[in-house]
Amino acid sequence: MKQFEIFEHGADVGIRGKGLTLEESFSAILKALASLLTEEISFEILQPEKEVEIEVFAEFLDELLVTYINKVLTYTFLEEILFWEFKGKIEHQEKIYFLKGKLLGTKFETQRFGYGVEVKGATFTLAKVEKENSFWVAQCVVDV
Repeated sequence: MKQFEIFEHGADVGIRGKGLTLEESFSAILKALASLLTEEISFEILQPEKEVEIEVFAEFLDELLVTYINKVLTYTFLEEILFWEFKGKIEHQEKIYFLKGKLLGTKFETQRFGYGVEVKGATFTLAKVEKENSFWVAQCVVDV
């Protein structure tokens, strides 16, 4: 199973993450996002150098995903950190989904990673978070 992928959608681009757990799918989608933001990246050799606390909540899982990606993009551009991993929990309490944990990444340096696509934000286009067979799939289209 491929853990993450990018797919075409008109003038924009879709990102997708898959995992055995909801948290794994939300972590994997960060690799798809990082692949868009860079020209060249090898996740196997990257070591986390930076971590940022993240906490978001929403009424629905697809809303949680879009909010999460947009917050990751905000941290990426404000803090100049390229994130590729999420460590934490997603819980459903009293009709609200809560995501809380840490984003792991490294300094976002164009000399190291090159110039990828400028991602402006996540949208609700094709946004879904659902279990397909034994895997969780999280996906949305990002505005480029």
